[in-house]
Amino acid sequence: MSKPSSISDSFLTTNLSSTDLFLAIDQGGQSSRVAVYTHTGQHICSYSAACATQHHVVEDVVGDSAYPHIEQNPDEILSGIRECLHNIQQHLGDDVKRIKAASFAGQGSSLLCWDNKTGEALTPVLSWQDIRGEPYLNAVSLTHTQAQQLTGLRVSPHYGASKMRWCLDNNARVAQAQKDNRLSIGPIVSYVFWHLLDTRARGYDGVFVDPGHAQRTLLWNLQHNAWDQTLLDMFNIPRAVLPQCLYHNSHFGNLKLGDHLIPFTASARDQGASLFARGLPEPDSVYINIGTGAFIQRISDNLHAPDGLLISPLWFPYQANFSQTFLSSPMQVASPTCYANECEHEPVHKPLYAWEATVNGAASAMGFIKEQTGVDITPQKMEQALLLNPAGDCYFLNAVGGLSAPYWRTDLQPQFSRTLSPEQKILAWIESVIFQIVINVQLMNQLGATKKIIISGGFSKADAVCQKIADLTHANVHRSDNPDATVQGAACMAAGLPTTWVPPLQEDVFTPQPNTALQQRFEIWQRAMGDWLA
Repeated sequence: MSKPSSISDSFLTTNLSSTDLFLAIDQGGQSSRVAVYTHTGQHICSYSAACATQHHVVEDVVGDSAYPHIEQNPDEILSGIRECLHNIQQHLGDDVKRIKAASFAGQGSSLLCWDNKTGEALTPVLSWQDIRGEPYLNAVSLTHTQAQQLTGLRVSPHYGASKMRWCLDNNARVAQAQKDNRLSIGPIVSYVFWHLLDTRARGYDGVFVDPGHAQRTLLWNLQHNAWDQTLLDMFNIPRAVLPQCLYHNSHFGNLKLGDHLIPFTASARDQGASLFARGLPEPDSVYINIGTGAFIQRISDNLHAPDGLLISPLWFPYQANFSQTFLSSPMQVASPTCYANECEHEPVHKPLYAWEATVNGAASAMGFIKEQTGVDITPQKMEQALLLNPAGDCYFLNAVGGLSAPYWRTDLQPQFSRTLSPEQKILAWIESVIFQIVINVQLMNQLGATKKIIISGGFSKADAVCQKIADLTHANVHRSDNPDATVQGAACMAAGLPTTWVPPLQEDVFTPQPNTALQQRFEIWQRAMGDWLA
């Protein structure tokens, strides 16, 4: 059953009659969310429906190792979205006709196979966490450097290419659908669009994707804005089974809500959409979300990032003088249009990219830390540990889940410095996440000094975490824990990135302070990391 969020009924009754509205769908690992906003970013209503992620331990057909299959049910996802849309329609009543445009944000590396004639799912949704295709990566001669030059990414089983190959080799229904020319493989957004939008009524096959989702297949060329034939050949993926890639602000089709047709005018990967929650991202700001892992992003128009950072397409808008690679018919693309009544700016025409980094061992390391300390890791225990200021070596070399950006090593085991108490180990773990974030922020400073850090996520609720990041980066840290950032950013994209988008915001600001002891622990950690990596 879908659940409503808090709803501003007084706003609905007094102002809605003269206000344009924008709808956004956020498809996540645990829930589907649908929300409605005004052109200023004012939240009107939202509903959510659970969609669980299942873990199945099975023996991989390809290799000798057991790979857990991490999956979602595509029918559950679709029914949840439809239920949320129905509730939105019921709540708004006749005012549903004020919804001018809609958008989608989803998990970039989750994908599935389906019959593109009937829409029947042939596989579960293979989660971005699923790495069953890893043995295929050992069989291709693709280096990290080559992958980054072509796609902006590194070679990883989390991305789609190796999982697509696994499905083609190990699922009889998928193999038969390919023989019958009925097979589509793509990110979850493509499957949702096939089912929800009216593209087929307009004479198209209805299998579309945006650049952000396409990139996460590890098959999309960031330089040419197209599927890369060399990579397709390398992984033996037929081009015919992949979606057609359109611009982020394309007209993907129309969603029917009651008797009202809503144009879908934007689609993006969830982490990319979240940067637009406050409007157009600020070029001198770094955006950090610390949850299971830490995600660090900064917008750029520079495709040459420092070694160890990823590059992702945030906003590839349609424009007359931009590459026509995505186009097969002008009818498939909406020209940049501002749908809001009060929008008086020119739309953002140039492509926007993000330099990106990840830190794996944040909340995902809690189980390991509990084993090492014998202590239940609670917010209170973390707060107490963060107050410590130990003398001598106190560090953690954090390879839980793999040592990620900018080091990218999977062959190392986590290590603490010697003779630490349980509380000191908790401190060392949290500071290892902070230190790795700071290293990545320093790399991003090649775009210019970071003036502001906008932070969210569970770890950021600890004041000491925010203060330490401010102290080490010498930038103000603005904390606004916005659980709606992804769906709110997607709605902003649907609205055409209007300058009127100024959502209500409450935040705490942490200013840099001298912290000699913390700086010393950071330097000790860096030296220990250097020795460890060597």
